[in-house]
Amino acid sequence: MNPILNIAQKEVYTQLKTKRFYIILGVFALMAVGGVYLIKWLLSQSLGFEKLYEGASPFQIMFTSSFSNALSNLLPFLGGALGYDMINREVKEGTIKLTLSRPLYRDQFINGKFLGSAATITIGLLMFYTMTLALSLIFGIPIQGRDIVMLLVTLPFSLIYALVFLGIGMVISTIIKKPSTALIAVIILIIFIQIIYPMVAGIVAFLMHKEEIISASMSYANNETYTAQPLPEGYYKSLYGMLYIIPSTHYGVIVGAIFGTKTDYAEVSGAALFGGSIFEERSILESLNLVWQNIVILIVMLLLPFAISYAKFMRMDLR
Repeated sequence: MNPILNIAQKEVYTQLKTKRFYIILGVFALMAVGGVYLIKWLLSQSLGFEKLYEGASPFQIMFTSSFSNALSNLLPFLGGALGYDMINREVKEGTIKLTLSRPLYRDQFINGKFLGSAATITIGLLMFYTMTLALSLIFGIPIQGRDIVMLLVTLPFSLIYALVFLGIGMVISTIIKKPSTALIAVIILIIFIQIIYPMVAGIVAFLMHKEEIISASMSYANNETYTAQPLPEGYYKSLYGMLYIIPSTHYGVIVGAIFGTKTDYAEVSGAALFGGSIFEERSILESLNLVWQNIVILIVMLLLPFAISYAKFMRMDLR
């Protein structure tokens, strides 16, 4: 067997036996149940949401609601959890010396480890997607053939997104020798990327356009009848510009586009405020064409940490 595939197979076998994989699967199961209950609730509140979700199937609504945000925040932890001890644990336990004493090169070793972890993530995602479809059918949520196609099209992008954080975990694994310390570093970094930085970006964008926002609010407050006013377009441009460097921005845009949502922040905000729909009719190919730049950037974000960890591992002292 090819040495890379041999290492990958061993990695999959090892990862599938770990408690963390089953913990993540449990969280996936809870998410699937929560997503189904969410869509059931939204359907029961149709009078309040019918304009906002006009033209969308229940499945489209589920994958463009807070359920999608939860998935966007969970996948980084899945990738990071599989990557933080990929190298340093092998070094600490001394198994890497034994492995590399055979006719096996370092590049084959790290490529096999990465491929095996990618296969493990794929297994987890497939199980999650299957659970979501099964629970939707059990609870009577109508699923069309187009919904299944859209869901399957998101699979490779969900995988790439998780692999970005697997790569980040690998970088930390080659820098920090102690696995427990590496785990803490990965968790802190993911929380910063997913939660803290977007919050700070929102505050900075608000401060940059504070006068425009306040003046617009004051002008409407002085009128006898108050009409909802969207935030200035410049605010969205500034915010998106700052969020452009984090993977979740591009993943969210890609998944949203595949499920038929409008891709312009200001347009979506206007629809939410003034009663329009956040969805528009288009084919999946048209959706992918709209977000091809986001796809390219997400792939680059995957290759960059992998290249860094690869270069670091090739020069790493394994004693």
